[in-house]
Amino acid sequence: MTNDLRRQIAPVFGPLALLERFFAAAETAADDLGILLTIEQDFDALLAFNQTQRESWYPLTPMYDPRLNRLTPENSFWISGRDSRGDIVATQCARFYDWRGTDFKAEFESLRLAYAEPATCAAPSAAQVTGPVVFSGAGWYRPDYRGKGLSSLLPRISRALALTRWDTDFTYSFIEPKLVEKGIAARYGYTNIEPGIEWLNSFRGSCAFCLLWMPRDQLLADMQVWLGGRAEADEPSLPDRQSVDTG
Repeated sequence: MTNDLRRQIAPVFGPLALLERFFAAAETAADDLGILLTIEQDFDALLAFNQTQRESWYPLTPMYDPRLNRLTPENSFWISGRDSRGDIVATQCARFYDWRGTDFKAEFESLRLAYAEPATCAAPSAAQVTGPVVFSGAGWYRPDYRGKGLSSLLPRISRALALTRWDTDFTYSFIEPKLVEKGIAARYGYTNIEPGIEWLNSFRGSCAFCLLWMPRDQLLADMQVWLGGRAEADEPSLPDRQSVDTG
């Protein structure tokens, strides 16, 4: 079982040389773990699988629920990781939003259209998350595959794929404060972590979350750092692709 992730990806946007290096290294990392990664579009299948894993996985986030949203290749994908028997052991999802003319704060608080009590967002940088953005989430790892590095690998693959597919300016996600304290957000690669998300009557009841967000320049810098940890000492540096990096 050998990964061929790059055959499933047609890079369009972003620094293509860096992305090619990253996806090649990600394939190797998945091979080392004995996991086959595939890019998926069938969210009905994801929902059905999620419902079989209730002991170790919360209900699927509404953004990825096909009963509530029209999910297409133009606005979403999910990544499955399968073991040698073909069983799903890991997932990661991405949902694209074109927020030119609006921002995360306004869009999140507009949950009042669906609920009697609106959600609130006091995260200081929420209004900066605007333009072409992607929500990264629904990361799940089967209990016997936790602690193997998948939570450092799959979110990065998802962010990189979203960047090259949709030319994103920002990636954002939610996380519970207790998981920030455990270092989970840092494992995902995020350094911008702000409390202040109050989601009333959510799919998990009324919850408090922290906002995780990452602009494009930090995404690319994180990719370089991750690659640096795997690169050989004599690997040549990349040519300057600044003209491609700007969004």
